[in-house]
Amino acid sequence: MTRRLAAILDADVVGFSRLMGFDETGTFATLKAHNGEVIVPSISRHHGRVVKFVGDGTLAEFASVVDAVGCAMEIQRALLQRNEAIEPDQRMLWRIGIHVDDVLVEDEEIFGDGVNVAASLQALAPPGGICVSQQVNDQIRSKLDFRAIDFGNRKLKNIERPIRVWRWTTESEQLPSLAAPKEEAARPVRNRPSIAVLPFSNMSSIEEQEHFSDGFTDELIATLARCRWLLVAARNSSFSYKGRQANAQQVAEDLGVKYVLEGSVRRAADRVRITAQLLNGTDGTLLWAERYDRTLADIFEVQDQLASEITGTIEPELGSIEFAALRGRTVFDMDAWEIYLKGLWHLYRFTLDELKTAKALFEQAIGIDPTFAQAQARLAYVHIQLGWYGPLDERAERICEAIDLAERAIGLDQKEPAAHLALGRALALDGATEAGIAHLRNALQLDQSFAQAHFALGQVLCYVERPAEGIAEIKEAFRLSPRDPHLWTFHNILAIANYQLGDMAEAAKAARASLRSPNATFWPAIVLVATLGRQGEIDEAREAISRLHRFRPGMSCADARREFYFGDNPVMTEAFIDRFIADLANAGLPD
Repeated sequence: MTRRLAAILDADVVGFSRLMGFDETGTFATLKAHNGEVIVPSISRHHGRVVKFVGDGTLAEFASVVDAVGCAMEIQRALLQRNEAIEPDQRMLWRIGIHVDDVLVEDEEIFGDGVNVAASLQALAPPGGICVSQQVNDQIRSKLDFRAIDFGNRKLKNIERPIRVWRWTTESEQLPSLAAPKEEAARPVRNRPSIAVLPFSNMSSIEEQEHFSDGFTDELIATLARCRWLLVAARNSSFSYKGRQANAQQVAEDLGVKYVLEGSVRRAADRVRITAQLLNGTDGTLLWAERYDRTLADIFEVQDQLASEITGTIEPELGSIEFAALRGRTVFDMDAWEIYLKGLWHLYRFTLDELKTAKALFEQAIGIDPTFAQAQARLAYVHIQLGWYGPLDERAERICEAIDLAERAIGLDQKEPAAHLALGRALALDGATEAGIAHLRNALQLDQSFAQAHFALGQVLCYVERPAEGIAEIKEAFRLSPRDPHLWTFHNILAIANYQLGDMAEAAKAARASLRSPNATFWPAIVLVATLGRQGEIDEAREAISRLHRFRPGMSCADARREFYFGDNPVMTEAFIDRFIADLANAGLPD
């Protein structure tokens, strides 16, 4: 047995069993054609050799990393052209993984960790795409036009150390799909809340405004329907009550919903007032009400803004209402949805013990229903928070776990915004900032009313020193969800963004607002200390340091610096961290 350095290429067909079930003979013929006409000739052209075929997979080795990656790109582009004339659900798509390492060689077979890493990278690749390790990406960076996306450190099966992964597709400017196209599978029915939106009444004296109130109701139904956890009665069902006197209990019984949303529209000149109220369908009690006044410059823009604002407010309100109904019950008599709600409540307490409780609850919900994408997404989010509030030496592992769980959630439901939120935040903390931003924007494409995604995007924009853009996103989060459980951190990131812009008065104001929230942590306290240190307000800074030490006894400048790192990755720029620590020292925080 001998050793040699090799670039290892592992290729495999996506969903081969499904394709065989669809057309056994045709699929086998396509596999032979792909191997014989594309894959093997390309390996030979790039000076590689096929080690073996394993079922629908191919293992090859190359003496050159550049040759291996060039071969993989050529294969995927050629197969893309072949698939253009084939129906999407019948296309044979391949995943490819490439790693470089020492391998053991015996009888032309290759063995070792490097082979296992290549296989695990292949499993992470998007259909029609390629995943390579950091070592591979480093070697080809200046030699090939390989526009890969950084997807962070990953824990691979049977490999002790995390491996940094880069992903490439034939359209690398697009966010790669994380799962093969598949039909919607039947999922267990969960005890999710359901709602009907009754047509908003036109209270204006102008009859022509009827189209505005109907259009607004349509927009509100469509916006609420983007909340994956909320069942929304269809538009035709709701509009069957237009012009009729019907109480909430009757509507709830007729449409089989738990809540009813109703309201009115009143217009005078260029002003419009919309009132909305949420009713309990069981007994008709009023649960929430709000009034919105706007100048009617652009009808469609006003409809969009108000629909998203009402939706953004109703989401956390319904969560609180639903959770309140669970008090006094144990998890032994709850279903997966109810356990999930209980987990959310503990998650939003933002302490280490509460986060551990939330983790256990989300794991229980997933144990009952493994297809519960939202529970998988929030479990990923818990790992991110445990990274922030738990031991510093666990942070790198927590982020790897969060990335894996978030991708699993996206595999279960690619349209789940909470999954893209979790993956976006985890990737950004792991140093893959652009990929993180892409996922956060994807979350907002799926649900424009998702206040937490607006906040997270604002936070990551601050990570990369784009505070003005970050403030716009954070203000949108405030607008959409003025009573959000994340409110303290909305204020905190607003404080950091203003600190970056040099507006210390606004930074201090936002930090103090954050500290007034009952679930605030030490972060706004430390931001306030740095802000006062920059301003030279030493007496106030001493008081702020005392408050900080109530959160974190004895915290020093060295401790504060460590808080900005996840593993080896600084969350903010090194220049920002140096400036921040200098301001803490100027305020009087011990070294």
